[in-house]
Amino acid sequence: MPWITTVLMVTGLAVLAGMYWTKNVTVQDLKVNDLTFTQYVAIKEAAAVPMGIKPDSLDLNAVTQRIESLTYVRSAIPYIEPNGDLRLNITERQPIALLINGSNRKYVDADGVRLPILDDKTQDVPLLYGYSAESSDTIKTESFFQVRDFLVAAKSNEFGWTTISEVVFDETDGVVALSHENGVKLLFGRDNFKHKLENWEAFYAEVIRTKGIQSMQQVDLRFSNQVVTHEI
Repeated sequence: MPWITTVLMVTGLAVLAGMYWTKNVTVQDLKVNDLTFTQYVAIKEAAAVPMGIKPDSLDLNAVTQRIESLTYVRSAIPYIEPNGDLRLNITERQPIALLINGSNRKYVDADGVRLPILDDKTQDVPLLYGYSAESSDTIKTESFFQVRDFLVAAKSNEFGWTTISEVVFDETDGVVALSHENGVKLLFGRDNFKHKLENWEAFYAEVIRTKGIQSMQQVDLRFSNQVVTHEI
């Protein structure tokens, strides 16, 4: 039948193309998506891919592991293009806070990974107290998970992110923050931070813009149906 002949021809051409690709194509270039914290030269050195190697001789798992060992690399997905170029789709770690521990400073990301401060890549993030900036271990405490969830929620809320300057975790009050403006103490408690940040934005719009933030000493946002304030 004609259609069987066509299928066999297509299959044969595909096999021949695959054989040609395997025999003749070699890796001649390494391409990487745009990155903020990690330089291309560091990626290339970590990948350690010899140019001219055949794609089927390249251990992509080993390449991935070497690249993901770089401090600011969260994940790397390798892909061999039809022309043989090795393309890396890299996702970098994003600081969500600056750990303050005496005179020591380090960023931390949402996974609890401590990150060094790069001179030309400073980030405008809230200050976070109560965690070591010297250790290289990943932070995995319950208190950090609460702070992390708060910071992630705040980052997705433009008002929340721009009005929070410092954060700490208190066993009684949960997540406690200071406002950028006038250093007002904000109590966010535990969990449900998206709703609490929305309450903070609504309270600011309805009350603080009328009375002025100078009169506020503390704003308690731990409760879902009320905001309690201590005023000067």
